[in-house]
Amino acid sequence: MEKDVEEFTVSISSHRRHESETNVNPSGSSRRIDQAVLVRNANKSYGVGKNRCAILEGLDMTVKRGSIYGLLGASGCGKTTLLSCIVGRRSLNSGDILVLGNEPGTPESGVPGPRIGYMPQELALYGDFTIKETLQYFGRIYNLRTAFVDSQLEFLSSFLDLPPSDRYVKTLSGGQQRRVSFAVALFHEPELLILDEPTVGVDPLLRRSIWDHLIRQSVDHGRTVIVTTHYIEEARQATTIGMMRSGRLLAEESPNNLMRNFRRPSLEDAFLKLCMDEQQTESMVNASISNATIQNTEEAQQQQPQGDSVDYAEGVVSQTDVAETSVHRQRHSNSRGSIDSATSSSSNATFNLGISDSTGAKIRKRKNHSLKLSLPSIHRLGALIRKNYLMTFRNFGIFVFIYLMPAFQATVFNVTLGHEPKGLKIGVVNDELDPSQGRTCNYTTDCSYSMLSCRYLRYVKDNIIQIPYDNISDALVAGKKGHVWGVIHFGHNFTEEFEVRQSEGDSANLKNIIRSRISINMDSSNQQIDVFIQKWLLEAFGDFFKDFMRACQHEPEAGYIPVEFLDPVYGKKDTPFTEFMAPGLIISIVYFMAVSLTAGVFVSERKQGLLDRCLVAGVTMTEILIGQLINQFSILIGQTTLVFLCMLLAFNIPCHGNLALAVFITFLQGFVGMCFGLLIATFCDNENSALLLSQASFLPFTVISGVCWPIEGMPPYLRKIAYSMPLTYAIEALRCVFARGWGIERPDVYLGIIISVAWILALLILCLIVLRIRKYAR
Repeated sequence: MEKDVEEFTVSISSHRRHESETNVNPSGSSRRIDQAVLVRNANKSYGVGKNRCAILEGLDMTVKRGSIYGLLGASGCGKTTLLSCIVGRRSLNSGDILVLGNEPGTPESGVPGPRIGYMPQELALYGDFTIKETLQYFGRIYNLRTAFVDSQLEFLSSFLDLPPSDRYVKTLSGGQQRRVSFAVALFHEPELLILDEPTVGVDPLLRRSIWDHLIRQSVDHGRTVIVTTHYIEEARQATTIGMMRSGRLLAEESPNNLMRNFRRPSLEDAFLKLCMDEQQTESMVNASISNATIQNTEEAQQQQPQGDSVDYAEGVVSQTDVAETSVHRQRHSNSRGSIDSATSSSSNATFNLGISDSTGAKIRKRKNHSLKLSLPSIHRLGALIRKNYLMTFRNFGIFVFIYLMPAFQATVFNVTLGHEPKGLKIGVVNDELDPSQGRTCNYTTDCSYSMLSCRYLRYVKDNIIQIPYDNISDALVAGKKGHVWGVIHFGHNFTEEFEVRQSEGDSANLKNIIRSRISINMDSSNQQIDVFIQKWLLEAFGDFFKDFMRACQHEPEAGYIPVEFLDPVYGKKDTPFTEFMAPGLIISIVYFMAVSLTAGVFVSERKQGLLDRCLVAGVTMTEILIGQLINQFSILIGQTTLVFLCMLLAFNIPCHGNLALAVFITFLQGFVGMCFGLLIATFCDNENSALLLSQASFLPFTVISGVCWPIEGMPPYLRKIAYSMPLTYAIEALRCVFARGWGIERPDVYLGIIISVAWILALLILCLIVLRIRKYAR
């Protein structure tokens, strides 16, 4: 064990001498020109508190221009995180990175952008694209000429042995898809090529061809390549090897020097030896910390005067901290191969990068500048829009579902809601009928007080089915069992008592009034059915009484309730409930379809690595948002058109106002839904959570926004919440256009438009803010 530690110390010392001899320029300017990638004191962690996990710890990395850098390490050691920081998709918690002479994300660096080619671990390919369309898509993003795109397609197809270019990516095998992903990274011939495990699933012959091509790109064209791989021995062809373990770079040297320094015949043996030495060194360091703590404690106990317990405790802690700090520096120096472990991390990073205070201030200024919005590029925006349309129309089943689902929902609504119920059973107990005569209901239509109970029942609407019962107790039992919705009871002398009441008028006594009543017991568990039955029974009595008065040559309106509902200001006397709900339903269908579709598509692209790949290629988040909004807006046009055709033509929902204004209000709400879907997608990392969140908002928004019930029926405190919802004012505006025929000059209408526009702007700004924060917080 001591011999292994000695060998490890000798190898690290040799590596330090080599580094100090080749990097002696304190200004660092020439080094920055010679280095394609320079990383100093990189620290990156995820989580907070007890869940905090360090991914990169004090990592230093130097990649020379025109070289092939092989980054080796076990899964989970931080390779992919390091590459993401280099390409500008993640930011360090502390430390510095320079790529091609500038910090990633600054306008001067061109990273992300066309100067870099990136192949992530995920395939990051559009399954509904052909191979040719995939390469053409990235060609448009990079604004490459058509002739160059065609020549590269021909060359890479031959070189990587790709299937026919008209094959869809989703029909390819895993190895073939990986080769297409590799072709995308090589396509625009970038200065810096970053490949995350490009040879996984590739046969040995093609793997050798790939490495030969990378060597030619490095030697003949001066391009820089960073490649990670699990096949350690194939990395022997790299110019420099970086061996990572637990977020640190254990060694950074040429393959031959690594094997010579560790006296091993292969890279795999050298890597294994280095890991074993590192583990032994950590054990020794931990033991040294423990021994130093015990020794310092014993010395402090011997030197500490009696009775000074507070100073004694402080002395022990101070000496222990010094011991731990000293040993930690020794371990940090051995693990990183640093030039000077006693130098602080900030000054060490500044020295190695050659960055002065003023330059550091400039870089901080660039970071702030990178957070600002940039104008979208026409060619990139065109590529994104074309891609979105192809993805939408290629899947015919999804395409039909997207366009027909709103119309189907509107149809179901009109067929099922707002119609009068039919076949409602009502129990009838008529004690006027003589049991000996078979309870036959005989009545006349002239002016005679005879069997008025039967005469009244003749006017009851056909929606009610009359079920006769012999006595009131049986009828009530049937009602309690749910066999009937109510019970109508006529007394023994109903007709005679009714005649007396009519003749005596205001002089009628209370007993007469009670006996002349039609008693009704209702099952009010269903409020809507209860309302309909009460309405029909009252209407039946009105029709019965008017007909009877007319038969007796009296004024039909005499003696009836002295309240008259004349023609309404807006709508009809019997406005169907469907017409009340139609505006709210139109907006809610369009709104929530936009929310679900936008959130699902955006999250799906991010989960598959497609979003990261496009962003590394130079596409901005603003361009992606605009591309998604344009695509979803075209879908919104089709959905809205079908919903309006279904509502207005198929089911005759009247629109008394300007139809164009109604469509415009609906479009705005669809746009609000898209923006809300994008906001959901920025918070969620997978499709399930995004769709669940979008669907979870459906019921509260529908109920609170007044779609199915007037807001005036809510408690006062809930009304304030209702009017803060994005749908409320728009629904009220559309309802005013449909039912009242109002125009944009009315406050209720233009407030719906103004508030919808305000929600669109607010949600878009929130999307951009969240995306920027999440990017720089990762």
